[in-house]
Amino acid sequence: MPFDLLVNEAAVVPLRAVVFQSLLLLVAIALEAGMLRQRLRLGFQPSIRYAASLNLFATALGWLLFLSLEPLVPAALRTQIISYVLFGRFYDNALLNSLTPLVVAAGLGVFFLTFGLKVKGLEWLTQLLGVPIRPTQAPKLSRRRGFGDLRQNPQTQKTTPAYILAILHANALSFSAILVLLLLRHRLEGGL
Repeated sequence: MPFDLLVNEAAVVPLRAVVFQSLLLLVAIALEAGMLRQRLRLGFQPSIRYAASLNLFATALGWLLFLSLEPLVPAALRTQIISYVLFGRFYDNALLNSLTPLVVAAGLGVFFLTFGLKVKGLEWLTQLLGVPIRPTQAPKLSRRRGFGDLRQNPQTQKTTPAYILAILHANALSFSAILVLLLLRHRLEGGL
């Protein structure tokens, strides 16, 4: 095998990143299926199917978006991104000390983008399957339940559909677990 083929960047297969992404997907699907089952009162199989479909949909679109935007990123930041995706750590360059705000902003952006994709994905999926989600009204709260209810008329109070709250809780739970796993990975590999 010629050395040029080994050095060619197109021949690099990020197996480590693929395996870790698969692990994170399995964790997210398991946690989100439990949350959807609990919040939406679904059975085991439907909740797993919905969670798996939504996570695979969001992951595929996320990677497509990432791969389409990556060439537009400045070279120093692109080096950091590629280093983290391929090797699990940031490269030592001028941007290393200023990466924390970028990582936090990117994490928040990915959270809300993923949440929006999952909400729309669930709406499309249920319409495609012929069982559209009907927004359910939350039970009216008595005045003893909270300060906000003392000043608002429960008749005019707007409620968020149950499936949106379920996806928000499921997304928050899975992102929290993924963050813990990323921190553990970083700690075990000699970081921090």
